Amino acid sequence: MRSKYKRYKYICHLHTKKSKHKILLGANWSEYLYNNLIGDKYIINEILYEFQRYNKLGFIIPEAYYQIIRGIKEFENSNLALNAINIKNMNFLLKRIFHKNNVVGDKLVFPLGDMFWAKTKSIYQIFNIRLQFPEELGQTNDTIMHSIERIWLYLVKLNGFFYKSIFKYF
Repeated sequence: MRSKYKRYKYICHLHTKKSKHKILLGANWSEYLYNNLIGDKYIINEILYEFQRYNKLGFIIPEAYYQIIRGIKEFENSNLALNAINIKNMNFLLKRIFHKNNVVGDKLVFPLGDMFWAKTKSIYQIFNIRLQFPEELGQTNDTIMHSIERIWLYLVKLNGFFYKSIFKYF
């Protein structure tokens, strides 16, 4: 992406939803995320219109899926120690990008599902940072890749933009 992202004003990030977390609900959650981000031409046009309407809107995510909200307390409680590693990695990345220490506190805020629309200029630094990525071995947390999945809203805010949650389809 490093050589290509500058060509685009907007980015839509989608992926398959494979997970070992039992509360993540696989296909239902994926369908919800896809429908809310690219469900039809009207949704896509509305998202692009919102970006044009609000100059400082940098990021659009679907509202958290209702079954995720029901299970999130169990998920958070079972991963408290894991969050500490993600926070450490996120702070490492943000320090490399913005030269600021300890931006991320002890409560993670990130787009659940890691699917979104963004203005390229609200997150562009992530494409320029040089990192060595370890082999993907099916880890469920604690890698630099997981920290990148959680860093988006911090990039948006530190670049002077805001984000918006949308809910179009149930």
